[in-house]
Amino acid sequence: MFRRLRRTRILRERLLVEDTWSSLLSEHPILSGLSSEELSRLRELATLFLHEKIFERRGDQELDEYRKAVIAVQACLPVLNLGLDWYRNWRTVVVVPDVFTQEHQEWDDAGVVHEWEEEQSGESWDRGPMVLSWQDVEASGWGDGYNVVIHEAAHKLDLLDGQVNGRPALHEGVNAGEWYEGFSGAFTDFQKRARRRKKLRIDDYAAENDAEFFAVACEYFFEQPLVLASEYPQVYRLLAAFFRQDPAARRKA
Repeated sequence: MFRRLRRTRILRERLLVEDTWSSLLSEHPILSGLSSEELSRLRELATLFLHEKIFERRGDQELDEYRKAVIAVQACLPVLNLGLDWYRNWRTVVVVPDVFTQEHQEWDDAGVVHEWEEEQSGESWDRGPMVLSWQDVEASGWGDGYNVVIHEAAHKLDLLDGQVNGRPALHEGVNAGEWYEGFSGAFTDFQKRARRRKKLRIDDYAAENDAEFFAVACEYFFEQPLVLASEYPQVYRLLAAFFRQDPAARRKA
């Protein structure tokens, strides 16, 4: 009850101003095709996101209210028809200037430790912050298949059940067996194509593991839905059922 009243007051008193909202729409082609009603709800979700999440910056990265709104509107697009409570398992967005280096350790079957460094544009972990490179945020939302905000938001959805396995906590509109069959089959096929170095229409980072395949698929679902629907139609149908959206139909229209 208290949360609902608080959200109602925020939307009444602090809704994203029209100038900011118009700029967000003009600078993010992936939002084109949304109905006026959908845009209204997205504006409300982005407003609430800005008030309920904590934004932190690292280094000399400037982080004004407009930059926060750029992140918020893209993060809220996936949950447009699900609701902001699907992001209940995290609170903080950390923004860094550029790609950052992450150190990794892995033990093989023989007990040997392998260490390496990897450049990353974003990062998410269970109940931890979402970390985003501002340079990559600026490169997102243009309809070219790349979107670091949606990618990391997908990982947050994946983590809702406590596991990073490419399967979020599914609502009753999606069958778990169909999800497993559709995604595992597509992931196996994509890995084979990537190993053969075939020309791919989807970023080959999706071949890393099933969690990355899910996150990249989500990027293409919103950025280039016709490509995903053409390459892996079952994956597209499953994501459409999960997100309760049909970006391909919006793009065609």
